[in-house]
Amino acid sequence: MRTVYCSVLSFGALYAGQIVSAIDVIGTCCHHFAKTPIAPGLLTPLSLSTSISPRSHQVNHFDALSAFSLPLSPSGPPPGYGCEERDMSTSSSTVACITGIAARDKFFGRRRCIICGNSITGMLGHRQIIMDSDEELWWKLRNLHWIPDQAKDTPRHEPRNGLLMCVAHHRAFDRYYFFIRFFPDIRKFVFINFSGVDVLQQFHGKAIALDVRDNHAPFPSTFIIYEMRVRGYHPFQPIAPAMPDDIPWQDWVLSDGVFNNGTGTFNRDRSPDNDINRSVPPQLQSQRTITSIGDASTGPGTRTLAMNADVISDILAATHAMPS
Repeated sequence: MRTVYCSVLSFGALYAGQIVSAIDVIGTCCHHFAKTPIAPGLLTPLSLSTSISPRSHQVNHFDALSAFSLPLSPSGPPPGYGCEERDMSTSSSTVACITGIAARDKFFGRRRCIICGNSITGMLGHRQIIMDSDEELWWKLRNLHWIPDQAKDTPRHEPRNGLLMCVAHHRAFDRYYFFIRFFPDIRKFVFINFSGVDVLQQFHGKAIALDVRDNHAPFPSTFIIYEMRVRGYHPFQPIAPAMPDDIPWQDWVLSDGVFNNGTGTFNRDRSPDNDINRSVPPQLQSQRTITSIGDASTGPGTRTLAMNADVISDILAATHAMPS
């Protein structure tokens, strides 16, 4: 059986003056194969899944759109096709998610990459920790209480599942070059250059600009999932690389004075000119340079990046203690 597919008649073509030729094409196609003329003054757009069989002369409508009368009103699309007709809950949830991330990852009134501090608007974007395509995993995390029951139904609507990053770190995140580990004892999210890529080494072993006490702080438990994936992409790296025991902030956090040592919080809205804690002592600006993640060491002043049941239990406990 030979099948012919009729494409959807777009409203852009209608308003561009191509309605007559488009109707002629569809009318001829339907009349030739299905012997079904189009009623005067009435047009039913056929969806992409509409098929016409020349043998049976039947039109099979799987997803036919609703009918509308001609001519079209110049004031807008037919009823049922306008933005006011759609379910706005999805759009509202997405806007709320973006707004939450923007408010959280704002420092001195500017949105900045939480890793390097880049504040160029065109270079910033949101990245989900658990992607939309992993919605089944998202529900499994809820059922296993890895994330709170109050978490949004879908990953893309949950601001605590999003990160604001520059293009470079967004790309590195997508390619599984690094992961972020939350350390409950110091309450910091730490950048781990697990791949050993040279350009990322300057950020390795330093805390990024996230505060676990923030209402929209990412769930520490979701980073466990991502860390396991990064480790899988780099199976020959040390299983438990050594880390400095005293985790410093990223250089820009200290040099730009965005962290208020007095309150233990980030300066989000105040102007740096009015911030009495903006100046940073020279000894705090000097950071240790880590050239290799190396093997674990048992010497003093180091911690290891082991991943075991105890580590997972501590991170889950920290997730459960977060603001709801």
